[in-house]
Amino acid sequence: MNPEDLTMAGRLGLALVLGGAIGLERETHSQAAGLRTHMVVSIGAALIMLISLRIAAESGRGDPGRVAAQVVSGIGFLGAGAIIRYGMTIRGLTTAACLWTSAGIGMACGMGYWKGACAATALVLVATFVFDKLEHGFLRETQYKRFVIESGDAPDLVARIEGVLTKYGIQIKQRGLHQDFTSKTVQVTLTAATPQACKLEDLMRELDAIPEVHKVEVE
Repeated sequence: MNPEDLTMAGRLGLALVLGGAIGLERETHSQAAGLRTHMVVSIGAALIMLISLRIAAESGRGDPGRVAAQVVSGIGFLGAGAIIRYGMTIRGLTTAACLWTSAGIGMACGMGYWKGACAATALVLVATFVFDKLEHGFLRETQYKRFVIESGDAPDLVARIEGVLTKYGIQIKQRGLHQDFTSKTVQVTLTAATPQACKLEDLMRELDAIPEVHKVEVE
């Protein structure tokens, strides 16, 4: 194996390791785009960067950045697949940003800018792991949750459910009601701002105690 091949393998290997580090952090948060996805994105971006450099070197003309620049916009389509909306809340924005950044890190590895790639990876891990703990521990007093309640048909059912939620300091932001006339059941969907101090176990028991309620789910 000649020095050029070793350089190529080293750059791709570094892209794999750094992308995997970010993906592993996402994996701990049970995200769909986890370890393998970030690895593949980082390696692919590094390979495209290597191809761009090789084309420019062999042809003696052209801009290596033109091909590599398409990664920046192209990775956005993959990131969009990681974003999911649940009522008032949107999930996956951080994962989408991590995918986009992993592509940038892979490109840096591909062009041999390993210092920038390593520094960016370290900062991403600080932002996603350390500041996640800080945000949940000190900054975020409330969090949005989605309550899906299946029950029998009752005229004042929604009012009773909302009364229980209000009792626990929960502020309802969005309401949804679906009635199945065949099975004579009602599905109530409520998106609400829930204080961290709220005891969900006690809340679930109280909702289950409502006679018409069949099932309660919290997302």
